[in-house]
Amino acid sequence: MDIDIRPIQPEEFDAFVKVDQNAFGDHPDKESTALWRGVSELDRSLAAFDGEAIVGTTLIDTMSVTVPGGDLPMAGVTATGVLPTHRRRGILTALMRRQLSDVRDRGEPLAGLWASEGSIYGRFGYGLATLGGRMEADRDRVQFVNQTDDQGGTLRLVSREEALGVLPALYDRVRGQRPGMPSRGAEMWAAAYADLERWREGASALFCTLHQTSGTVDGICSYRVKSEWSDGLPGGTVSVRHLFAETPAAYEALWRYVFGIDLIKKVEAWGRPSDEPLLHMITEPRRLRFALTDALFVRVVDVPAALGGRTYGAEGSIVLDVRDAFCPWTEGTYELQGGPNGAACRPSPAEPHIRVDATALGAAFLGGTTFHQLATAGRVFEERAGAVDLASRMFAADPPPWCPLEF
Repeated sequence: MDIDIRPIQPEEFDAFVKVDQNAFGDHPDKESTALWRGVSELDRSLAAFDGEAIVGTTLIDTMSVTVPGGDLPMAGVTATGVLPTHRRRGILTALMRRQLSDVRDRGEPLAGLWASEGSIYGRFGYGLATLGGRMEADRDRVQFVNQTDDQGGTLRLVSREEALGVLPALYDRVRGQRPGMPSRGAEMWAAAYADLERWREGASALFCTLHQTSGTVDGICSYRVKSEWSDGLPGGTVSVRHLFAETPAAYEALWRYVFGIDLIKKVEAWGRPSDEPLLHMITEPRRLRFALTDALFVRVVDVPAALGGRTYGAEGSIVLDVRDAFCPWTEGTYELQGGPNGAACRPSPAEPHIRVDATALGAAFLGGTTFHQLATAGRVFEERAGAVDLASRMFAADPPPWCPLEF
């Protein structure tokens, strides 16, 4: 089988989308395809061709991600799939190898993705870097610890268009407070909030509520309502899509608003931070039925640039022996010197303190997965006593990373 891998041309976009959707057991429609076309970077696409037919796809959204102490370019990998007729033939491996080489040549130190199945991407060096929370709460069983509502702010239900006028700037301010949050331009926000009928799954169009303090928007909540009535009694569900806030007061006020919506039995949310403050705002946190799942996977493409591009929670110097069978250009021994004020990372002839493979390094990079966890899991190996403890303290991030936007 002779497979050719190359970026697609504009006239091949519809076929590209069709293959990607078919690979995920779905069919595209004209509305969503047109929306996707408007935000896709065709020069960052790759398709696998069997003759003239596309049989595999992958695409990159150019973005950056917040890291402890700053922000770094990250290739956002998306739209990755292979047709069922061509699975298990090495096509995905070839796509990933070409893509990561292109990311390296472009000078991006990181790549990141959301995995349809976690088992797929570890072999390509992607490690689980952030966790996301899911919850499904019975509205009438959630009581807040604080008995007084927000005294300094106001809430306003607004149109989707008005929300989009303030959301990009608000999100950028919020993302500066926590690692793991990807950048998102105004065009991508508009596409994400296009609110197509097929996205609603029987629920309402999006509702958007703004929180304001002294006239300044400092929080937003977007959600859908799925109404249900049984024997004349309301039993609807509120599904929170996004809830962002700059201040604790705005954060609590928005959650109080959500749990105060009438005719609702259940509140559900997905993609919440692993350290969700709501758990501590209510009297019975168990009532949220809060559970963690995998979220953003990170791949280090340039070790010195990535490790030298963030700050660290503790001063220290550590020598890492990085193993990388998939991207051999990253393999080597590196000395990292870092602390709260900055860092430097360079190749080193010194004896390593820790052995780590690319997948484990990606998992640890944002500070959400500790070297202690990885060592216990048999994913990193200590060569010098105390090195794992030092690495855990250095890489730790507070607050932990959060990636609220799937791509």
